[in-house]
Amino acid sequence: MRKKIINILLCVLLIISFTFILPGPTFLGKTNNEICNCGRQIECSALIADNTRVIEINNTEDMVWQYNIGSADVEKLYNGNVLLAQTFIVTEVNILGGLVWQYSSGLAGVSDVERLNNGNTLITDMFNNYVIEVNISGGIVWQYSAGLSFPLDAERLSNGNTLIVNNLVNTVLEVTSNGTVVWQYATGLWSPSDAERLSNGNTLITDYLNSRVIEVNSSGSIVWQKTGLLGPKDAERLSNGNTLIVEYDNNRIIEVNSTGDIVWSYSTALNLPNDIELVPNQPPTTPIIAGPNKGLINIPYTFIFQATDPGGHTLYIFVDWGDGSNSGWLGPYLPSLLPPLVHTWTTQGTYTVKARVKDVCGELSGWGSLSVTMPRNKAINTPIFQFLDNYPNLFPFLRLFLAKYGQY
Repeated sequence: MRKKIINILLCVLLIISFTFILPGPTFLGKTNNEICNCGRQIECSALIADNTRVIEINNTEDMVWQYNIGSADVEKLYNGNVLLAQTFIVTEVNILGGLVWQYSSGLAGVSDVERLNNGNTLITDMFNNYVIEVNISGGIVWQYSAGLSFPLDAERLSNGNTLIVNNLVNTVLEVTSNGTVVWQYATGLWSPSDAERLSNGNTLITDYLNSRVIEVNSSGSIVWQKTGLLGPKDAERLSNGNTLIVEYDNNRIIEVNSTGDIVWSYSTALNLPNDIELVPNQPPTTPIIAGPNKGLINIPYTFIFQATDPGGHTLYIFVDWGDGSNSGWLGPYLPSLLPPLVHTWTTQGTYTVKARVKDVCGELSGWGSLSVTMPRNKAINTPIFQFLDNYPNLFPFLRLFLAKYGQY
């Protein structure tokens, strides 16, 4: 049997000797083009709602999802579904556009919607002049309407209070669960459309007819502003300190830094954009490692890695070979085209190969693992084996073939 295998391999060697041999592995799928622009180091992707459709773009501005009905407000949920505000109805749809949940009882003009941590949904109705919280069964469990006139936005705060934009009264107010107003800002506002409580305790206000976005502290002082905008409708503060602004009348979305300079913009086929929401970045899946689980020392072995990224982002890969060496971070690569990697162990033993991936926004996967045993080192006692040992990188697949049958 051994003699037969060697004869076959000699013939294969002669044939392959006339072919072109690449000087090292070629990794398909590598790209250096994707970076986390828009300052979205954590979020990476964004949902944009305009008057005709809702789209999700990734950090390279590729459209990865589309829903062909316009919406005043949109939110990507942690279950992957999308929550939409569509005038007379609030809907939750899945990635295929299928209806998962809806609420429409008595609604007349939904302007904002938010899924709360308790599973309920906060709905702002500008024509009914109220903000309501409904449970999954459609029951109203909380409502606020005192003094509201054309409310456009509401946000449930971490302290349990609710921040409301009272458009026609030109006021942003914070109310408790029992309806007590504990904070408000009205100085110079003209048709405010959106408000967001920042992590520093300040409030970011989109002031539509004043063509500006302002940040005010709890005392009501303006600590930052961006002026000269064309119909600003919505604003989001990014994790890098920049601000994302929807310009409704300019059919574009811009990112500005702390000095107000535009560092990024997006306007592809937008039709009166209403809202932009950052998409929580989910980590890539834990890599699956495929390769031999036993072999011989001083022989290179190839391992294949499989992982996916829910956001469709490119991935970096890191492999710990279990012998004190590692690959370092390699990439970025398309998730479906992670490169095969080759490693050689020089000492007998059992090793745990571990691999993890991270997306271009830095979100890490778990560790995948594979146990590999290198039990022995056979003596080289034939010319063909001596040839392969002298030229270890010339025909690696032949070395693997021989090792499989215990011949090398």
